[in-house]
Amino acid sequence: MMMNVVALAAEESMTWGERASIAGIVSLQGMVAVFAVLAILWGLIEIMHRLLSKEKKENKADAPAPAASVAPATDDAAVAAAIAAAMAANDDDGAVVAAITAAVSAAMAEDGYTGGFRVVSFKRVGKTGSRRGF
Repeated sequence: MMMNVVALAAEESMTWGERASIAGIVSLQGMVAVFAVLAILWGLIEIMHRLLSKEKKENKADAPAPAASVAPATDDAAVAAAIAAAMAANDDDGAVVAAITAAVSAAMAEDGYTGGFRVVSFKRVGKTGSRRGF
């Protein structure tokens, strides 16, 4: 209790400039502490990033080379025939997906787009009673 009384007496005898000086020092110490912790965290994250990226590079070196892609068919009649043949064979959904992918690739190639694409989701539009109860 005596300490608090002494501290209060010291605060009352301090000028505004002395109080502002102490406040500035405390603020700077706080900022230095925060930035030091942030720098340490940044360093740890950078070390983890470099360690993990080395592992990924090593895994990529061990992976086999991807197969050459098949050029898309540009003949609409051939694409339509492939889709019809794939849909006629109700047992192989992979053939239907491949035929539709070939049709999309051909349509994109006609528009001049040569990049790749990725199918994100499938949604059945119509009801076909013959296919597995859908």
